[in-house]
Amino acid sequence: MKPQITSLIILLCLATTPVLAGSGHGHGGKGKFMSFFDSNNDGVVTMDEFNTSSAARFDKMDANDDNTVTQDEFRTYVGQRREERRQQRFESIDSNKDGQLSKEEFSVHAQQKAERRFIGMDANSDGLISNEEFASHKAGKHGHSKKHHGGGHHNSHKKGHGFFNRMDTNNDGQVTRDESLAGWTAWFKRIDQNGDQVVSAEEVQNYRSTMRGK
Repeated sequence: MKPQITSLIILLCLATTPVLAGSGHGHGGKGKFMSFFDSNNDGVVTMDEFNTSSAARFDKMDANDDNTVTQDEFRTYVGQRREERRQQRFESIDSNKDGQLSKEEFSVHAQQKAERRFIGMDANSDGLISNEEFASHKAGKHGHSKKHHGGGHHNSHKKGHGFFNRMDTNNDGQVTRDESLAGWTAWFKRIDQNGDQVVSAEEVQNYRSTMRGK
């Protein structure tokens, strides 16, 4: 399987942006990968934790419990996750929970987003963004966009099918539990740089940086 398997995070995890490990905002400061897989909150993800979460993800996709996931089941699951993320975004902005977004709520959200972007660009945390920091951030962002989300929603939809096809190793139009877990395990091993079957936040960040640089 190819590195593009990171599109899995776009489609199946709780992340609302196509990154493997972001700044951690909205996830208790841990980053999306760690928040999703670190079930005991000890700051690392073991192979057992990862496999347990992977199996749970497969079970949710396998709507009829026949231990295989068809293209239709996969598409349905992706659609459900997309709608859940949209609803989560709306609720995170709707601070008074009245089911509507006021101009003030939207402005606060925009300000918070701008502050997060500033912090992400201010590499040396001196409260200023140099020309070099600005250029480095833009270069990384553009490289990541081209590789991971290109044309937006339509391209993400296509990538979803690409992921399904890579998991379907015998090309029979469905993904078995074994095929699914094999794919997830291969991805875990790529992130686990020292091969100790434990993924740390640093390894996730290093993997993400490597992927953005390709």
